[in-house]
Amino acid sequence: MENEAGRCQISELKQVEGEASCSTRKGKLIFFYEWNIKLGWKGIMKESGAKHKGLIEIPNLSEENEVDDTEVNVSKKKGDGDLLKELMRTAGTAQVREALGGYLQALKTEFTVGIILPTKATANQELTIKRKLSENILQIQGSSSVPLGVRIPTVALHVTEMFDTAVEQLYSIFTVKDLVQKFSKSPAILEAEKGGKFQMFDGNITGEYIELLTNKNVMKWRCTSWPEEHYATVALNFVPTPGQTELQLDCKGVPTCKEENMKFCWKQQHFEEIKGLLQLTTLNG
Repeated sequence: MENEAGRCQISELKQVEGEASCSTRKGKLIFFYEWNIKLGWKGIMKESGAKHKGLIEIPNLSEENEVDDTEVNVSKKKGDGDLLKELMRTAGTAQVREALGGYLQALKTEFTVGIILPTKATANQELTIKRKLSENILQIQGSSSVPLGVRIPTVALHVTEMFDTAVEQLYSIFTVKDLVQKFSKSPAILEAEKGGKFQMFDGNITGEYIELLTNKNVMKWRCTSWPEEHYATVALNFVPTPGQTELQLDCKGVPTCKEENMKFCWKQQHFEEIKGLLQLTTLNG
């Protein structure tokens, strides 16, 4: 990118976080994606030869917005260079959006190769293939590609369960060591704070607390039988209802081959055991 003031280029891909999925549902392809992207840029003033650099941030590339409406923020390090920043804000933003459009086109073509649309008999079954962003789609004027590792096909789960107790009591069953050990019938280690680690079911389940609010618990979560260093994101939302609590379980990043095991773990080893503990507590109370 160049104008009378200077020249700029996108120099590197600094960060890519998120995921994309392509699903078949009732014979139709459905695309979902959500990305947080950071790029580095650099430029030089023609008259003075001064060099400047900064960041381009795309905080939410998702299917909710058209590419031309996607937020692109340009910043620079301290000092002069506002003319270069403006060049990046205009011409640079246009180039970034063009590259993002290329990625979305690839998502709808290359990324769907091998997906078999369901027949009428299986039209209600959903097939989901998770894909990491192909970084070479974002290679613009010298940005480098960074390998993202082995892809693991994953699925997302959503389960809702009702419990005959208040939000506070149900929440404590997931965050208080003694109560966890009671419903799991096994030793547990809990550091119930943001960034704290946990181990349950004799160490077969491990993870880390990402967010702990009064009505929400978000965790990095894995079973020892999963691929090494692979974690799902598990969110527990506690919704008060008259005389009960609705627990909404959302799991993202569950290995496809472990989907049924995950369902059994939560429905039988968590929910049913917790209900038994609540009944026992009520009888003893």
